[in-house]
Amino acid sequence: MKVGAPRPRVWLLSVAALVLCAGSAVAGAYAALALATANLENWGVWLRQFAMSPGAAAFAALAAAAIAFAGISKQVRVSRSALDHQRQEASQLAWWRTFEWASGRGLPQGSDDVPLPQAVTISTLENLVKTATTDVQRAACSGLIDALTSRVLPNIDRDDVDAAADAENDSPGAIDALMSYVDASASTAAASSRAEAALYEPRVEAAKYEQTVIAALPGLSSDVRVFLEPPVTDSRTDAIVEIAGRSVAVEVSFARTPMVVRARARSASQHRRIAGLTPLVLVSRFQSPFSDEEEAELRVVVATWNSPADNENLLADIRRASLLGG
Repeated sequence: MKVGAPRPRVWLLSVAALVLCAGSAVAGAYAALALATANLENWGVWLRQFAMSPGAAAFAALAAAAIAFAGISKQVRVSRSALDHQRQEASQLAWWRTFEWASGRGLPQGSDDVPLPQAVTISTLENLVKTATTDVQRAACSGLIDALTSRVLPNIDRDDVDAAADAENDSPGAIDALMSYVDASASTAAASSRAEAALYEPRVEAAKYEQTVIAALPGLSSDVRVFLEPPVTDSRTDAIVEIAGRSVAVEVSFARTPMVVRARARSASQHRRIAGLTPLVLVSRFQSPFSDEEEAELRVVVATWNSPADNENLLADIRRASLLGG
């Protein structure tokens, strides 16, 4: 049966139910009248007479209708199960077709094949992860992201500014899309450890850097109050800082390159504007890639911190972020 086609058995089931109800009413009424004339003395005579009466035929018809109704009900259940199975197969087929299209266009094999923009391929894979129903599908997305990561983020030393700029120019928007994918697929079979490693430094070093920055916050000024975010939340914010009666979120990013910092700042800005959250200070090891006007528009200030010698600059960036409005 094709998806969307009419289901005549459901209509037949409804008719059968009406017939069965009507037959039950008629037979029940007849049986009540017949039983009213029966007693223990004439029970045998009454039973013989009833067997030859229309009432017996009505009960026989009612029993046949009940059996037919049960059969139709079973057939309808089987039909619905088959229809659901066909729908699931069609959905799975559409999913894999989209994946094959993304992989074929994202990593073209032939020299004449026109490659799909990396940002489009990665965004398509993120959408596929959201609609995936099996870990096999999610793992397939992870494998393709692994392959794309080496193209989007080649192995660039953090001090090689020219190489970083060239890579960024070659893949506009791809860094943002890759970071969005990493966030969306975290802790699932679709997660890509290669993409995460390309975006951020090793976790042990990142944890040390984050702890050092967070430990420095309370000592920045006497009018600074620090509230740590619970680790159980889904927020990437590491702390909330109150200064001069205003709240500023603080996120520590141990990114590998300046372009990753910029992508993270843009992603955080979009999330915070949609959710109507407070301004953000994104602490990293790199200089801010934004002008003052761009930071005001994003409501994100990128603060450079490499050692306690940068504490005064960090405090100034927090004060500046607090004036961006809430």
